[in-house]
Amino acid sequence: MALESDVILEGYNTPNETEKPIMAHPPVIYSDNTLQDWLTTVLRLSDKVIKLDFKNIKTVGPSLDILLKTSSELNIDRPVWLNADILKGPNVPIDIAVNASQFLTLIQEKFPNCTLSPGWTTLYLAHFPNKTYTQRMVEEMHSLVGNLPQQITFPVRAVMVKPAWTHLSWLLSQSKRYSLTLWQGKTDPVTVEDLLFIRNNSKPEQIYYDLYEPILSQFKKLAFSQPESSAKRRWRN
Repeated sequence: MALESDVILEGYNTPNETEKPIMAHPPVIYSDNTLQDWLTTVLRLSDKVIKLDFKNIKTVGPSLDILLKTSSELNIDRPVWLNADILKGPNVPIDIAVNASQFLTLIQEKFPNCTLSPGWTTLYLAHFPNKTYTQRMVEEMHSLVGNLPQQITFPVRAVMVKPAWTHLSWLLSQSKRYSLTLWQGKTDPVTVEDLLFIRNNSKPEQIYYDLYEPILSQFKKLAFSQPESSAKRRWRN
């Protein structure tokens, strides 16, 4: 249902840095695929949701300028999700989050017609003790975005969601505008049982799924075989 891509400034954090947003994920900082070209192509050839993932604050302003310019020239006829990890999250020893106040302010000023996707930085290491989201983390996030007008989907690391369900369900209960996007790290040991637990303890409109195969297909098969499977669910692959 969505096309997600990382955006960074060309030559980011080098003497060759420009103000041109390109589609790349650090440590890659050069690409012949610019944000402008990507947007134009996606709007012409696809009807999928657009999701832009920002890894640093310097990229946000120039990218929103391009979004605004493009929307004045072309019809952006689908939701636009704007994502950044704006708070320090589980197992992260140092704060590498995108500046929260600047990120949220830039969006309100330049491109408010969007879905916000503010998350937490996370780290998961197999075979090591891993913490999860805490009540303090979700309360801090709610304090930042609770008064904003946009729909908000919080990206949360799927492998950490069930142990933190008490806290994350509290967050969902704070606003009808809130949802979660469950994302899977490439080697994260996400289980179908945990996903079914989350599905069965939430409303359809509260959960999006961003999962790798084969877990996605296994989950869908079991979810649709349950009695409540006639409810419309949102899937991303």
